[in-house]
Amino acid sequence: MPRCIEWGEERHQECTETEDRGYDECAREEDRGYSECCTWAPCSWFCNAWVWISNVVCVAWTWVSNVVCIAWTWITTAVCVVWDVITTVVNVILVTLESIFGWVLSALAFVIELLQMIPGLGALIRWILNGISYVLGIFNSLSDLVLGALGIRPEKILRICTVILRDENGTPTSNVADVVAMLQLAVDVYKRDANVRIVPLRPFNYSSGFAEAGTVDESWVQVDPNNSDSELLDPEDSFKNEWGTAGSKFQWKISTLCFYGAWRRVSGFGAPITVFIVRDTRPRSLGRSLGITDYVVVDAMTGDVTNTNYSPRTPAHEIGHSCMLLHVCVDDGIDNLMATAGHCDPDSTMSPDRINPVMDNGQVLLVRSSKHVTYF
Repeated sequence: MPRCIEWGEERHQECTETEDRGYDECAREEDRGYSECCTWAPCSWFCNAWVWISNVVCVAWTWVSNVVCIAWTWITTAVCVVWDVITTVVNVILVTLESIFGWVLSALAFVIELLQMIPGLGALIRWILNGISYVLGIFNSLSDLVLGALGIRPEKILRICTVILRDENGTPTSNVADVVAMLQLAVDVYKRDANVRIVPLRPFNYSSGFAEAGTVDESWVQVDPNNSDSELLDPEDSFKNEWGTAGSKFQWKISTLCFYGAWRRVSGFGAPITVFIVRDTRPRSLGRSLGITDYVVVDAMTGDVTNTNYSPRTPAHEIGHSCMLLHVCVDDGIDNLMATAGHCDPDSTMSPDRINPVMDNGQVLLVRSSKHVTYF
């Protein structure tokens, strides 16, 4: 069932529940009003009449509010469905054209990305381009932000390129199957909460708002054919690494292993996020993202939830940072996707096996306004 219709049904149910609570509250106020009325005439006559009129008004207002709620719900749902139809048709055309000509555009963009591989200077170029594209992305998403706040949230697309690094001996930092499982969690959460479809970066990859969340398989993940050094395998300071040689090395891998998305990265429109599976990002971290960069790093995942160096939500969490989301306190909602132990309280902890994270309404609107998330 299309997500727009699912949300419509959920909001319809909320309208009904609100109506029931409204009628119950009216009845309680009526009973309380009669019990508090004076008992001597003519005071009691006026008091009882006032309570009766108040109850009629209360019931009428509850009914009108419910009618408006349901009407608005299905108007917004209809708009959402129509927009999904339009984007599905347009996407078929645009994805086909991009799959044919995108290679040429990416080849041109690769020249700019070569400059971004220069240590120091390359980071400055990346940050300037990414900063501009972030601002433009937010500006271009203002209308969508308003519609989203009104409950109109057609499906949008987020592209990712996932790379498992090899250590100094050529051994992959993680099993592909473990990475697939973690990506599936991210795919499900973003589709369920934000109606954002996460798709792999590749040509002829068609999508539709009328389909369920995608199914991740091994084709979503590639293992780097080359070995990496400890600078990439164990990135401890994201800012320092980004402005040093590590940032240049990561840029080289992004540009070569995720070449197809070069033109989107340079232009900023629907820039794909590269997810690097590294060896270790500690201390007190299972992943890292600077937010402004087009890549995130995630600790190698063993599939063992008893291992403290593991959290099934980490890829989704780090992608959230790239989409402008900040950390929230564990006490504010341990199931929140961006909840992080130690963020507000150094002594706070959270179980590494919490596997059903959620995004609140504000986070959903931010994600949908990110430059990485587009309709086309």
